[in-house]
Amino acid sequence: MPTRRLVFGDDGSAAADVAWLWINSHSWPGWTVSVVEAHQPKEFTILPPERTTLHTWEPAHPRELLAPAPGTTLEHLTAEADPRVVLDCAGRADLMVVGPRGKGALKQLHIGSTTEWLLVRPDPPLTIVRSGRPTQRVLVCVDGSDHARLATATVAALPWIDGCAVTALAVEDGVTDCESALAEAAATLREAGVEPHTLHADAHHHGPASIRDVRSAILGEIASLDIDLVALGTRGLGTFRRAFIGSTASAVALHAPCSVLVAYETAGEE
Repeated sequence: MPTRRLVFGDDGSAAADVAWLWINSHSWPGWTVSVVEAHQPKEFTILPPERTTLHTWEPAHPRELLAPAPGTTLEHLTAEADPRVVLDCAGRADLMVVGPRGKGALKQLHIGSTTEWLLVRPDPPLTIVRSGRPTQRVLVCVDGSDHARLATATVAALPWIDGCAVTALAVEDGVTDCESALAEAAATLREAGVEPHTLHADAHHHGPASIRDVRSAILGEIASLDIDLVALGTRGLGTFRRAFIGSTASAVALHAPCSVLVAYETAGEE
């Protein structure tokens, strides 16, 4: 079985410290943990490829795994380029982990520019960490889409998931076959040794046209269940305008008080 890989986007910030604490709060047996740090050139200059592409290095203050599990490998990588491009080109990974804050246009919404960029089309699955404590309660949002299936499979593959209380949530929005989506997600989680609780909720209705608000329903369940990590799929954000208006996934990523795992299924795209 190939080694699984976690990519940690490290910018040296307090938010990155929290994300690293979250990584250290869990066990990653058999995984490679890649600490990726980008150094953007202060002035425009043409640099050789060996400096602009990711390569191993020894930072002055390296990140450490406090109690690495058997088979866990830690590496430090760096490149001199825009952090968004560096993380986009970090190579194959099963999970990417970042903190939520940074110097971005949406800083007032507690999302930094690099995280915004990654959230547009998260490939690999992206976890935005808001707390360093160990994950105990997980909410997996399902709707029968390929994106939700990938989010469920990503959660099922986490090496510590069998120690968590996992709830699969389907929201009735007039389109989703909730029973089928829940049954499929439950089967995937059971294969990983997890017996999930299943929850069928109704979308909140707002406005004179009775608009179905799936986002509010999910955020309500996060608060009600005191969730540590919510996982859901996304169809991606195609334009700058949609980055502000947002999909269900982006709204949850912006406003959930807990950590958020977002998955985007690219299979079959042209």
